[in-house]
Amino acid sequence: MSFSSKCVILFFLLLTSTISETISQISGVEISLNQATKLSNIGKSILVYQDTSNRLTFEDIYQGPTRNKFEAVEKDVPGFGINDVTVWVKIDLINTSERTVNDYIEIAFATLDSVFYYQKNESGLAWQEFFASDRIPFSKRLIQHKNIVFPLIIAPKSSSTVYFKVRNKGSIILPINIMPQQALYSDDLAEELGFGIFYGIMLVMLVYNLLLAFTARSITYVYYVGIIAGNLLTLSALNGHAFQYIWGDIPWWANHVIIFGIGLWILSANLFAASFLDAKAGKRTLFIAFRVMKLLGLVIIVSTFVLDYKDSLLIANFGIIFNCFFLLFMGVTYRLMGVKVAGIFSVAWTLYLLGVLLYTLRNLGVLPVNVFTSHILEMGAISEVLLLSVSLGYKYRLLELDKNLAQQNSLDMLTRSQGMVQQQNALLERRIQERTSELNIRQQEGVAQNAILNEQNSQLLEAQIIIQDQNTQLHKYNDNLEIKVSQRTADLKETNQELAENVQKLEQYAFMTAHNLRAPVARLLGLTQLLDMDPNVDKHEWINILSLVKEEGKSLDAVINDLNAILEIRKAKDHISENVDLQEITAQVKRILRDSLEKNNVSINIDFSELEVLRTNPTYIESILYNLVSNAIKYRDMERTPIIAIKSYQQGQHKVIEISDNGIGINLEKYGDDLFGMYKRFHTHVDGKGLGLFLVKSQVEILGGKIEVNSKIGIGTNFKLFFV
Repeated sequence: MSFSSKCVILFFLLLTSTISETISQISGVEISLNQATKLSNIGKSILVYQDTSNRLTFEDIYQGPTRNKFEAVEKDVPGFGINDVTVWVKIDLINTSERTVNDYIEIAFATLDSVFYYQKNESGLAWQEFFASDRIPFSKRLIQHKNIVFPLIIAPKSSSTVYFKVRNKGSIILPINIMPQQALYSDDLAEELGFGIFYGIMLVMLVYNLLLAFTARSITYVYYVGIIAGNLLTLSALNGHAFQYIWGDIPWWANHVIIFGIGLWILSANLFAASFLDAKAGKRTLFIAFRVMKLLGLVIIVSTFVLDYKDSLLIANFGIIFNCFFLLFMGVTYRLMGVKVAGIFSVAWTLYLLGVLLYTLRNLGVLPVNVFTSHILEMGAISEVLLLSVSLGYKYRLLELDKNLAQQNSLDMLTRSQGMVQQQNALLERRIQERTSELNIRQQEGVAQNAILNEQNSQLLEAQIIIQDQNTQLHKYNDNLEIKVSQRTADLKETNQELAENVQKLEQYAFMTAHNLRAPVARLLGLTQLLDMDPNVDKHEWINILSLVKEEGKSLDAVINDLNAILEIRKAKDHISENVDLQEITAQVKRILRDSLEKNNVSINIDFSELEVLRTNPTYIESILYNLVSNAIKYRDMERTPIIAIKSYQQGQHKVIEISDNGIGINLEKYGDDLFGMYKRFHTHVDGKGLGLFLVKSQVEILGGKIEVNSKIGIGTNFKLFFV
């Protein structure tokens, strides 16, 4: 015989010896015990009978015809799935020692609704009945342990038979263990330590992300906390810890919290996924699918309180499996659509789905009950929570990078705008100096004329006696001279006032330049970046980009030409007036704001049927409409589709342009006095300088008009522009 054959035989003998020492039921169904015996998962040594009528009594089982219908079990841990059946268990025991066996017999499945335990008393003459359930307060249990535990007492050198009657509306799994009393808690230390680590990780993640939700003011973190809470509620209830330590005196809630936790998990998971993947900005069908799954979570939560436990548990089990497949599908879909963070998101749901499937198959009896299948849900939950936390951090890192890039682009644009403003200021200073020089020359001429007049008055006084008859004419002449001097002085004051107004207007033009050039310049920058792509790209795409660059260049040139033309105006009251086609000027504003309109799915309703043409300054009208429409886009309500309405009509002697939106609105009671102030901002969740409404009011007043505003929070804002 070879050496390897001897090793195989020796290993087989050792294995056989070990098994015979620990589980004697392999050689028969009667289990041998002594004072130090520990037996785990004795399923193959027990006999079971399934009462489908649910009507048999213990007397029927013990003395009736069914006593011979018990069958052996082929698994260490028998499972009976989710069936409406009463399971009777028969266990034959023998005490081989000289002392009384005083042990515990345990069913290590915490969520059994009803377990009756039958054993003869120490005299062996009468049967004792014990009861345990997760439907009675924990404090009333015979042995206060998270699992179902009963005392096992067998006299020395004697046999005994015990029976279990098990009912449950959920899964029926019977991991039965026999152990000395002192080993009941000591043998659980390793498992309880593992549970402690699990609960510790989940609670730390819950508190940490709850703090992040308050500090970052992000609703996404709140949804993430809901996922963790749903996992904790469900798993702590399934493991029996919640019933043992938290709500032991509320058995109804201890059972139904499992379903409530599943519903909370499904609801929070879909809220988190929709927010995390920005589903509202994507395809509408996917966004609607998320809404349906949120509704499923709410239905499961409500079913906790209105449906039978078995029915609601069945809905919850199928719901969580379907939801895991759904979220995995959504993660893959969004990753294929180019959403970078969807990759880690998909891995998280893959691991959790694997855990849910394996755990469900274990409950249905397809997979065996072991350490791995019993704790696969905890492993899947920790993997899910950690990976979702990583993906959430990765998303905000990407957002931070995008924000920094946008800030850098804005800073570059602001620097260029400031350079243009400085050039315009220098030009304005030169013109002021030239006008001041002209005024000084005129003032010197006036002083010289006054000196001549004084000399003539002296000569007239000396010749008064001689030319008395011309005195009246001289007085009239002096009066005329005084009137001319007064008129000249008034002209000088008017000129100074015009200079001050021109300075103010040029400052407004400088702000208007920076404000209105931003959008076309940003689009030109974006188009020029596209020109850096590989020259082997399709020629038609290059031609399309170049045509867009040319179109934006023409638009930018038109805006600059209009602003330069306005800078040439010397007096505010002499503004250029011409017939302005409101339809055409609105189309120009829509073209400038095209990217923002398309990105935010904004609808603009236009009605110029009553008043199509307005005689006024076209550049001012374009700037006014641009600022009001741009503000309506910025301060839109994220919960509904943005709608902007623009119409014109005649009201008495005034021509009215009315712009309305359904945005977030303005608190006029709080901000009404500062509404049109320079650098006044009332919403900080979007970028801006607070110049738009200031420019609108200034330009309307320069055109001789006035502006009225009506706004309500959560409903929208209405501006009315009145022109003569």
